[in-house]
Amino acid sequence: MFPYFSPESSVAVTSNLQTFMNVTKRYMNGLHQLTELNVQTLRTVFEESTSILKAGPGAKPVEFLGWQSTLSAELPEKAAAYTRHFLSILRATEVDILNETRSYYEQYGIDVKSVLESALRQSQSALQEPTEHVSNLIAASTDAPNEAAASALDANAQKMTNTSALAAEGERKASEAARRPAKAGSKH
Repeated sequence: MFPYFSPESSVAVTSNLQTFMNVTKRYMNGLHQLTELNVQTLRTVFEESTSILKAGPGAKPVEFLGWQSTLSAELPEKAAAYTRHFLSILRATEVDILNETRSYYEQYGIDVKSVLESALRQSQSALQEPTEHVSNLIAASTDAPNEAAASALDANAQKMTNTSALAAEGERKASEAARRPAKAGSKH
């Protein structure tokens, strides 16, 4: 089929191309379904809003308030329905693509399930390491204020001790100074 490849390579290239085309077809099918869902949603919204405009200037303000309350009451229900349809299309497309890819790899003896489980285990272990670092940082950050407070209390106690020693020294010197003028006065 491919003139410049060996027959084995040609079969592999053809198989790869076929798988790529199948995956692309399934992806485009899902995209087409999403487009149809969006078009249908827009048509519904447009029809509801034009029904309000059809009433025209002859409509009473009370009718507009009634339509507004009806439309706003239906909004959560419609949003939930849209989300359900949207997610079901995404899931179906995802399953189709995964099945197509899995069948391709299983042709060559690669067990996709074990590969995915291995990747999951590796990612979980990779996530645990930063989690441990974060918990260590949290523990350190909660210990840091306690250590800072203890240091501040120690420093304050040291100041109090130094202040007491200085006060005692000051009192001693003051009493000595008080005795000296008395001696000096007795000489005269």
